[in-house]
Amino acid sequence: MSKHQRGQGTVLFAGGGTGGHIYPNVGILEALRARRPDAAVRFLVSNRPGDAKIMDRLGEDWTASPVRPLPTLRRPWEALPFLRAWRRGTAQVRRLVQEHDIRAVVATGGFVSGPAIAAAASSGLPRAMVNLDGVPGQANRLLVRRCSRVFTAYRSPLLPSAEVIGLPLRRASVGERDPAAARRALDLPPERPLLFVTGATHGATSVIETMMALVRRGPFADALGPWQVLHQCGTYDVAALQAAYDRAGVQARVVDYLDAMGQAWAGAELAVSRAGAGSVAEAWANATPTVFLPNPYHKDQHQRLNAEPMVEGGGALMESDAIDPERNADRLMPRLIELLRDADRRQAMRSKARESCPPDGAAAVASWIDDVLG
Repeated sequence: MSKHQRGQGTVLFAGGGTGGHIYPNVGILEALRARRPDAAVRFLVSNRPGDAKIMDRLGEDWTASPVRPLPTLRRPWEALPFLRAWRRGTAQVRRLVQEHDIRAVVATGGFVSGPAIAAAASSGLPRAMVNLDGVPGQANRLLVRRCSRVFTAYRSPLLPSAEVIGLPLRRASVGERDPAAARRALDLPPERPLLFVTGATHGATSVIETMMALVRRGPFADALGPWQVLHQCGTYDVAALQAAYDRAGVQARVVDYLDAMGQAWAGAELAVSRAGAGSVAEAWANATPTVFLPNPYHKDQHQRLNAEPMVEGGGALMESDAIDPERNADRLMPRLIELLRDADRRQAMRSKARESCPPDGAAAVASWIDDVLG
């Protein structure tokens, strides 16, 4: 049962599989509620356990879709299960349209978006796609023709008619402007500079193992001496990673999940991160000097394109992930030691990030929703 008044219609926010597809919808919802405090909404996410954890914390109405990711040519045996799940997923959305008086659909791309856009199109509902990455994914490219409106956080020749906006951010993505105040809000010693390490919701094993390789090296551990580390590791073994920092004599706090991501970014004097669209947007919005390690497994290398604008603006650096932790440590150690020791360099990066940061795009999508709801 929805917590909001029926009669005005419900907005369906579709996107899941990772927090990176869910949180932009949360940002759009917050902007919509600023316009319509009683707006009724429902989230459509994947059936992965991580999505359920995020939604339970959020406290909004939600439904898990049975849909599966698009199969690759290398795994043709997954085609039939995909088609069956697609049919179940589109039928599920049609039921949601009827049962919850869905009046508009907003999708943030990825495999969960497919049935939502398809069912909305067949029902004649207004439907918007929000492309989040530097390279539109396969699902987005296939679905965009069926959308009433397309927004994108990155210009792309594949989306020539899309409106370019900043990536939608939730309020919790932006922390205090003063780093010491943000550290205090996280219950961290405000006087010690903070290195924030994150691989987003799944943790990024190669980033974690690279940090473990780095702290085993005396020069890096020495450079970290006056610092503290906050490491958000996702599904990785928290105790094992905490033990690695403890053995190296590094003051660190390891957590699997952080809801106050904005305070973590804002409290950091330096960050090491994957380059998912959400991570880049949060680093940029908080003007955090960041070294990005884009995911090396994506064939289209979209994470490199995600990070490029912030790097070109001077607020971040980018290194290739060689996957091998020791090789990564060889490359990263001199650059990180330099940044750990050079406060002027970090401040220059912070200033350039503030100057080049795009505006939050949540308000633009919320305005479209407001218009179509009437």
